[in-house]
Formats: sequence, structure tokens, C-alpha cells
Amino acid sequence: MRSVSMCSIDQKRRVPSGFTLVELLVVMSVVGILVGLLLPAINLARESARATQCQNNLRQMALGLHGFAVSNGGRFCTGNFDWKEDGAVTEQGWVADLVRSGILPGELLCPSSQAGVSVTVEQVLTATDWANWRCADPRGGKGERLPTGKWLVNPCRIITDFGAVGDPAVTHRTYVDRRELVQVELIEKGFNTNYGASWFLARSDLKFADRTRMSLASDISGCPPGVWSRASTAGPLRQRLVDNSRASTSSVPLLGDTYEANATLSLPLGDAAAAGSPLAIHRFGGPATWNASTGEIFFPDASSVASSPSGGFTPVLWYEETAQNLLALSPRHRGVCNVAMADGSVRQFHDRNGDGYLNNFSNLPKYRLGSRSPFSSDEAEVAPTDMTTFFSLSRYRGE
Repeated sequence: MRSVSMCSIDQKRRVPSGFTLVELLVVMSVVGILVGLLLPAINLARESARATQCQNNLRQMALGLHGFAVSNGGRFCTGNFDWKEDGAVTEQGWVADLVRSGILPGELLCPSSQAGVSVTVEQVLTATDWANWRCADPRGGKGERLPTGKWLVNPCRIITDFGAVGDPAVTHRTYVDRRELVQVELIEKGFNTNYGASWFLARSDLKFADRTRMSLASDISGCPPGVWSRASTAGPLRQRLVDNSRASTSSVPLLGDTYEANATLSLPLGDAAAAGSPLAIHRFGGPATWNASTGEIFFPDASSVASSPSGGFTPVLWYEETAQNLLALSPRHRGVCNVAMADGSVRQFHDRNGDGYLNNFSNLPKYRLGSRSPFSSDEAEVAPTDMTTFFSLSRYRGE
């Protein structure tokens, strides 16, 4: 019988059968370090892809607005996506214009925004005071009579005239409730966005009651004056206004990344958004001034203009003490905000000091930071040559 020495047995015992605890800990530490190094790069790549998608979305919609202008006498759109201020949202506003052109803004959402639904959708979902609205017709058109004898009625008119569910004897279909109406007729058909329209796109210019004081006009009965009011503005942007302005076409903003509003969605809308989800602000810009004592930025009206540096409606106020209010623009792409311009390009604007806002007011010689200034420094982050922030294209640089 073959003998086995104690030496060979001892050698077999010393052959390792796997990792020791120390070796395993070393491997895990190395893996952890590698993951820690890779994750920022992966996240950066993901955000870069989202920012690129956002730019492509804005470019596609800007080109769609150009196409609309070609077919509609140079007018870029019919107004903002706003039921109360502009009218029935499937008939009026830039979102409705693009949907009719075959471009669905509801499918071209910024992937970096926390909001998947516009504040306007919530407006259609919950508003009940339309009888008091005076700036635009909340009902919209009467509709189209179908061969069946029923009427194809827009959803806003179904809400105002047919209790939000429709009438089986009159309307083309009925709905379980208002939530289903909004989901079917708005969300599923692309009437939604999480971008905002610029003041230039939706309102274009101011109208004044007199040339001397330059107080705001009010030419719609019952509609109060204001820089965003249809009663005090010239209507949607036209190509002629852009062409005749000394501002470059590439500096006139149309659409951009906007912040989430201080409100949430009241009811779930399928896969689009759950109840309680953030809502996207639907507009940005508009000529604003600042409180001479605190530095707070505001839209001047009859009650607030007294706190401006000029203390009233004067040419000095408009020409020297106003700039477009860009506080709704969101530099959400790692400190960068994407904005589509009137030439179809998409520009990137950098929040260089990280305060969350794009400071264009520091371009004004008179502006000073105050206790309620939104900006953390007096560094101008938006050059007028990159984005026009004056109060008017037609009166650019005092002309």
C-alpha cells in the first residue's frame, strides 16, 4: 500500500479553497472606488443626452412655428397656451397651432423637467370661474356639425356648456367625468407642454394709452391692463416686426425651459402625471422693473409702478428701467437653460453664479441689488445681443 507522508498532507491543507476575508474586502473596496468614479460620468452622459433631446424638441417646435407663420400671414402663432387669458386651448395658442400642423408638443417634453404637465392643463381640469373671464372667449367655437346630426365640440366648450361630460343628444361623445375629458381630449392628443412661451412670441409689443406718459392701454372691455394682458399688447409675434427690428432674429426668444409652478396636479392623468405632480410654468418674459428700495423685480401696473425708480409711467421707466423678466426660465441642464430663438436656432444660457436665475437686469446702468433681489451677484448673465430683453422690438434702443 502506498504511503502518504505527513508533509504532503500538510501541503494539501495549505492550498487555499477561495478568497480570504481580507482579499474579498480589498476587491469590494476596488469595485466601490470604480463605481464611485464611473457614476458621475454616467450621470453626466445621461444629462447631456437629456439636454440634447431638449434642444431638439425646442428646435422642432420653433421650426413648426416658422411653418405656421408662412401659412398665416407672417404670424408665428395665435397666442399663448392659456385658457383664461387666450381662449379655448385646442383652438387658440401656440400649442394648438402646432397640433394642427402635425407637431404634438405633448410628445416633445423636456426630459429634465420634474413637471410633465403644464399649469394650463390644471386650469382646464379645475377652473370654474370662466363666467368672469373678460380677456378671451373661454368657450371657443361652436363646433362642427357631423353627418349624424351631433356636434364635434372642443373640450373647453364641453366644460362650460355641457357640464364637462357632454350631452349624448348633442355632443360627439360623452365622458365619465372632467378628468377623463382632459386626458382624452388634451393629453392623448398632444395639447400639453412643459416649456414656456416668451412674451415676444405671445404678446410681441405693448400698446399705450397715451404717448406722453406711456401708461398701458386697455382696449378690451372688462380686461384689466397689464404687460401680459391682451388688452395692453399687440398680439402674437409677426415676422414683419422681427424683420424691422434692429434686434437680431437669433436674439428674439420664442420658447424655453421654465421652472415648476407653486402648484401641483389635482387629479391623475394616466401615464402623463400622477396627482400631486409638479406643473410647468407656461410663459416667461414681459417688461418688468424693480422696486427702488428692495430690488424686487415686478411687472408695473397702476398700483405697483409707484415703487419703481421713476415712480410712475414715463418714457424713462420703459426705456431705462425695464428688462424682460426671465425669472421663470430654468437653467436645469447643469446650470444651462435652453431657449429657442426666432431664427429657428436654440441657444444655451448659463447661470454662472449658481443662484438659479439668469441675470439680465444688471445690463441696466441704474439697477442695483437689494434685500429682495433674486440674484446673488450683479454679474450680467444674458447679453442683449444674445437674447433681446428690452421692452419692445419696435422701439428698440429708444427708437
